[in-house]
Amino acid sequence: MPQPKLSEDRQLALLVANAGDYAIFMLDPNGIVLTWNHGARRMNGYERDEIVGQHFSTFYTDEDKARDHPTQELRLALRDGRYEEEGWRLRKDGTRFWANIVITPIHDEAGAHIGFGKVSRDLTVRKLAEEQTRAKALELEVANRQLGEFRRLVTSVRDYAIFMLDPAGHVMSWNAGAKHLKGYEPEEIIGRHFSTFYLPDDKARNHPAFELETAIREGRYEEEGWRVRKDGTTFWAGVTITAVRDEDGRLTGFAKVTRDLTERKRAEEALQNAVLELRRANQELDRFASVAAHDMTDPLRTISGFAEILVNSDPSPADAKQFAEHIFNSSTRLSGMLQGLLTYARAGSHPAASETVAVRATVEQVLTDLTQLVTDRGATVAVDVPEAAVVFATAHDVRNVLQNLISNAIKFGDREGPRVRIEAETAADGVVTVTVRDNGAGIADADRARIFNAFERSAAAVGHSGYGLGLAICHRLVTRHGGQIGVDSGPGGSCFWFTLPAAAPSGAPEVVAMGDQAGGG
Repeated sequence: MPQPKLSEDRQLALLVANAGDYAIFMLDPNGIVLTWNHGARRMNGYERDEIVGQHFSTFYTDEDKARDHPTQELRLALRDGRYEEEGWRLRKDGTRFWANIVITPIHDEAGAHIGFGKVSRDLTVRKLAEEQTRAKALELEVANRQLGEFRRLVTSVRDYAIFMLDPAGHVMSWNAGAKHLKGYEPEEIIGRHFSTFYLPDDKARNHPAFELETAIREGRYEEEGWRVRKDGTTFWAGVTITAVRDEDGRLTGFAKVTRDLTERKRAEEALQNAVLELRRANQELDRFASVAAHDMTDPLRTISGFAEILVNSDPSPADAKQFAEHIFNSSTRLSGMLQGLLTYARAGSHPAASETVAVRATVEQVLTDLTQLVTDRGATVAVDVPEAAVVFATAHDVRNVLQNLISNAIKFGDREGPRVRIEAETAADGVVTVTVRDNGAGIADADRARIFNAFERSAAAVGHSGYGLGLAICHRLVTRHGGQIGVDSGPGGSCFWFTLPAAAPSGAPEVVAMGDQAGGG
């Protein structure tokens, strides 16, 4: 049976009524809802009898109603013939959705305004997608900005070498700190293996590979050790290597941070040396107390013993004189020992300001002071010291060192006739070496190192007067001026030598100041 043909108006009415994706309805001139289609019910949640007769501002947020936005929409539609916008609207249940709305004024055949047609569409899904896209774009922009700032930070840092390695350990990036610390320009080092910075011993034991393996296994590797600059110099480095992985956990390379800790290392070593020096000083102090107490006991016992005899008896004049001589000799020995100890203690303190000291003039003064000893021993002394041998020290210290070494050479030279030779030469490296040779019995190998310690004497010195302080004093005086002292010995005698920094000669030989004599060796 043929279907009745619908009029165009009826077809349009059915289309509007059944449209599900669009809310299409009529408003009167004041904004009151007149019609309600299936799409409006689906989108806004109201049944027809719940909304028809209500003002369309029902769909608007409190903020929009407070600013009278619905009325403004109708006014603009009437003025311009059409109004369109997107914004948040409310459903019956209070939830919000993002709507695209079009309001069109409706006129009758005579041109009279009879209301408005309103079409709305729910674009919430599109809105959320756009917001997510914008959020991701903003996130990416912030990340890129942060990455740029981080890159500028890393690039400009000078106190730390910060660079990337590929998974095999080849340099991929290079910052200003790396250039400053290691000396390589980026084009010189990028692409080369990071083992370039390691000592040959570290490379021989495959230590760079061990570091990377540890970083892969544990996430990071940290150590301190010696590293090599481009110019071959070494520095003490604090190194941290961190394994870098992508979102899937795949290894993409390593981040390596290196800092120069050489100054801290030197400070630690200086502290350790100071501690060791303090321990040696304490040991020396213990030995000093023990030896001093032992060596002072005999002269003190002699003094007290003979003084007691003189006090408690009536000795003959001859005995009294003999007792007094014993007391005098013991007190003289005790005084000499105390003087030697005082000189040794002073030799360990900081010296006075250094000056230029002519070695030849100082040798001549010392030999003048030792004239009586040279005569008594029948010694022959030869001097081969050039006028140009001038050192930078203090006159008092140079004189004390020479007096100790020369007097020892005369005392311990051959019994039948000591022969002593004093020489000096200036090396190209700015050091003056002074030697004092004798023709004595020599010094045993076991004694050569210890005789420069306080209260130590060689086997050859046993039976001679002295306190074992002379060479210890010499050692202190020489080393505090940056010099060295030692002895070479053989069957033909001994050769004591010491070095001091050279100074430019000032013309005529300088007359050194007279100072206290050091304790004999």
